Amino acid sequence: MPESPSSTKPAPVVRIHDMDFCYGSKTALHDINLEVEYHRVTALIGPSGCGKSTLLRCINRMNDRVVGARVSKGEILVKGKNIHDADVDLTQLRKQVGMVFQKSNPFPKTIYENVAYGLRVHGVKDKIAIDEAVQRALTQAALWDELKDRLHDHALGLSGGQQQRLCIARAIATMPDVLLMDEPCSALDPIATLKIEELITQLARDYTVVIVTHNMQQAVRVSDFTAFLHLGKLVEFAPTEELFTNPREKLTDSYLRGTFS
Repeated sequence: MPESPSSTKPAPVVRIHDMDFCYGSKTALHDINLEVEYHRVTALIGPSGCGKSTLLRCINRMNDRVVGARVSKGEILVKGKNIHDADVDLTQLRKQVGMVFQKSNPFPKTIYENVAYGLRVHGVKDKIAIDEAVQRALTQAALWDELKDRLHDHALGLSGGQQQRLCIARAIATMPDVLLMDEPCSALDPIATLKIEELITQLARDYTVVIVTHNMQQAVRVSDFTAFLHLGKLVEFAPTEELFTNPREKLTDSYLRGTFS
């Protein structure tokens, strides 16, 4: 007798269970439960200050840099491992869970060295291996054909859209399981934004992507699942088409219609 679909469904790559997150005495995220599936794009939407970026940064513990920031309840599992266990190495975690920020931030180095940076941090010394990884990452970031003859040019000489794709290449050079993207198109023009959106769709073939966006149309275009947050609470999480066409919660419907107050 064949197995039921539920028994063959793979475990989520990221599972957040009953999580509260605090900045000092203030609880910024309340009772978050979220599962992120492999090779899917999950969008986090909601009004400014709702906790989208805070939630995103919880997944690779970027919030650890903020004094007093902590998970006060619950857990975050990446590939079944609690990322707050005492034996977790933050450098390895951030290799496993890469991140692209709102504003492109290439290092003041050559294009090649930007992409090679993470590999060198993780001890890769073989030049052939680094060359191959740089070419793979730039190809996956849709930059190789544009930059293959300019690898030793300074990265800061690239256009804004190219710089952001370079940051994506840098993040995927170490082949993370998850790629976090915090409003990666907010500083870009419409043409560069379209290239990034097309790239996100392509990246989901090889990586699991979680993206924060203020642009609801962008969430519709690029994501498979969407989570709507409000005041630090996860109001609704569903397949993107379902959430946008038939939201279950009145608060979600109000936000999507623009009648939210």
